Amino acid sequence: MGPTLFVVAGEVSGDLLAAPLIDALRRREPRIRVVGVGGPRLAAAGCELLHDSTTWGVIGHIDPLLRLGTYLRRLRAVEADIRRLHPSALLLVDFPGFNLRLAERLHGGVPIVYYFPPLVSVRKGNRAARVAHLGMRLLATLRREEDAYRGAGADVVLIGHPIIDLALPRRSPEQARAAFDLPADAPIVGLLPGSRRQEVRQHLRVMLQAAARVLAEAPEVHFIIPVASEALRPAIVPAVRASGLPARVVDEPYDAMAVATLLVTATGTATLEAAVLGVPMVAVYRLPWPGMFIARRLVSVRYAALPNILAGREIIPELLQERMTPGAVAAEVLSLLRSPERRDSMRAALRAVVNDLGPAGALDRAAGEVLQVLAGGVA
Repeated sequence: MGPTLFVVAGEVSGDLLAAPLIDALRRREPRIRVVGVGGPRLAAAGCELLHDSTTWGVIGHIDPLLRLGTYLRRLRAVEADIRRLHPSALLLVDFPGFNLRLAERLHGGVPIVYYFPPLVSVRKGNRAARVAHLGMRLLATLRREEDAYRGAGADVVLIGHPIIDLALPRRSPEQARAAFDLPADAPIVGLLPGSRRQEVRQHLRVMLQAAARVLAEAPEVHFIIPVASEALRPAIVPAVRASGLPARVVDEPYDAMAVATLLVTATGTATLEAAVLGVPMVAVYRLPWPGMFIARRLVSVRYAALPNILAGREIIPELLQERMTPGAVAAEVLSLLRSPERRDSMRAALRAVVNDLGPAGALDRAAGEVLQVLAGGVA
């Protein structure tokens, strides 16, 4: 009988991040039993799902307050499952609003590893010290995060960013164009509204309106929309049909991103994925204004897109809040389509960002850290 690992991976992005790590763990320790919270990818990796978190995603600081009752019920249920099962270790994946509360409740009762711990280098206040106090093994993916946590006295290990291992298209650009029924030489714009339903609601309509304006001026352009999760398809497909835009809605995100001439993408992990794939982009995001007001008081950096944060300058254009309009998005897209030199310059800047993400093998390094905790390497 092998060790038991309880995983808590909230929403779509956590499911995407956790599943490859569980695969890496199983390759090194086939006897491990994995149970917990996640989505279809974690289930496919062999996790016994006690709770499907696909629809648990929230954005900003207001939405969680509106769902406080549901949030507390889920928190109590997951905590009860962990106490009932007495796992050898707890693996938290991203989802800080939920996972930090869980870690506080279970502090001292079970060894905890936090994969993709809360970002602290971009925030004001003492969040790093608060996390450090919980005594978890933190697997930092960015050097600036490791530095911030180490300065606060946390047990932190820099593993590098697994996006280097994960953002790999399965097909060549030529094969992808054929698979998606796209012309061999037409410019392609990818639209990535986000991995949460709220993000799709906030972003997709504006993206489709912008795409219509682009198409009016550049009818040779084709559009592709990769679906981050099957749970989002019902929100995306009807909106695309209602818009009348001839866009392909597809399931293979990395193939779709890699084949694109450029992307319009919500800020977040997708911007780093695009950077690894070397695809120029326009970053967008829109929060309800109370949420943005709170976010601006918490954040200590000027930028929202991760490549810009890591570069310390705007290498990809950001259209946030009131600046995210169909006209502004269309203008940026047309400008990039008409300027190969600007796209080349952006690719070069993105390569420099990717070089700072560390070497390949982050997943194996993360798996090694988890196995060490499972073996009793952390009290």
